[in-house]
Amino acid sequence: MDIAVYISWALLAASIGYMLTASACVIMFEGKCVKPTPKPTTWPTVTLFKPLHGLDFELEANLRSFCAQDYPAYQVIFGVSSADDPAIPIVRDLLASLPDLDAELVIDTAINGSNPKVSNLINMDKVAKNDVLIISDSDMRVKSDYIQKVVGGFNTPKIGVVTCLYHGTPAPGFASQLGAMFINQWFAPSALIPATFGKMTHCFGATMATRRQILTEIGGFEALASNLADDHTMGQRLRDLGYDITLANVVVENFVQEKDLKALIHHELRWVRTIRSIAPLGFASTFLTDTIPIGLVVSFLMFLAGWDLGWALLPTGIAMGARLILHGSTIGIFSSKNPSDSWIFPIRDLLSFFVRLICYTGKTVSWRSSHLSVGSGGEIDK
Repeated sequence: MDIAVYISWALLAASIGYMLTASACVIMFEGKCVKPTPKPTTWPTVTLFKPLHGLDFELEANLRSFCAQDYPAYQVIFGVSSADDPAIPIVRDLLASLPDLDAELVIDTAINGSNPKVSNLINMDKVAKNDVLIISDSDMRVKSDYIQKVVGGFNTPKIGVVTCLYHGTPAPGFASQLGAMFINQWFAPSALIPATFGKMTHCFGATMATRRQILTEIGGFEALASNLADDHTMGQRLRDLGYDITLANVVVENFVQEKDLKALIHHELRWVRTIRSIAPLGFASTFLTDTIPIGLVVSFLMFLAGWDLGWALLPTGIAMGARLILHGSTIGIFSSKNPSDSWIFPIRDLLSFFVRLICYTGKTVSWRSSHLSVGSGGEIDK
């Protein structure tokens, strides 16, 4: 039992080290974002891709934010893969209210590969006409300087993709609050560690910006059509060609709506099963981010080993303190209009631990209305 206690303390120490490192990365990134983005001597023309499928929370406001950019020349392409998609009336009304905007709606039912989003992008790309291509998800909302910030990331010829972090703003409901907290206090801080101390290995679906020439070099959107992790695959192919990935100095807003806890778990299972399929060993190490569950395990083992209850509860208290530091560090740059209360984060961490455990029970994921099976490397099994 003593050996188990020592091992569990070592795991807790490593987990606390992660928490403190992630907190420092968040603070450094926040300082970087307040600095002005260097402006290029000339502004390249830009095409914004908005692939759509169904109705996201406050979809019209999300889409409108991409149509109100302080940028000299840009095109917006909305795309759906079904003539019955409920997003179509919203897009048509939006376009009617902005007659001077260079924008259009593509309705194309052609299926190109097994990734529904990429299939949609392939259809939309037929009408794209500009050099810089920016792909972003439909549940994102941005400020008017978004394109400027993204384009400013292409500051050297070695940059192949500019991507963005995002923070979660919850819709009403407890499940939505938990979903937003996962983004703000797990995803974003963990993504900042490799971005701070090394080279980024993949980009994020919130924003993937590249140049036409580079997209052609990797084989176009068609090269991503069979992989669920299209952001990871794009990053990998770019790195294989010698290009780098960089973060733009901007955080976009992701509106999170989960109708209930079951929907939230299915959503997060898609994320973690995809990550596990890409990097199984790296995914196993994500258990070190579960500081509170690890602290509880250490406390339980110490109690079984005969320690007084007060001493046995010490590791849980330390874990809570380290987790509270991360929580506090994210409140600035990854806060939302409806920030989650501090008391929620222990529930959030226990749920994350549970989701990571059950992800090993299968490889089926839910994407919108589709159910897909994810194989090795994020490839979608047929």
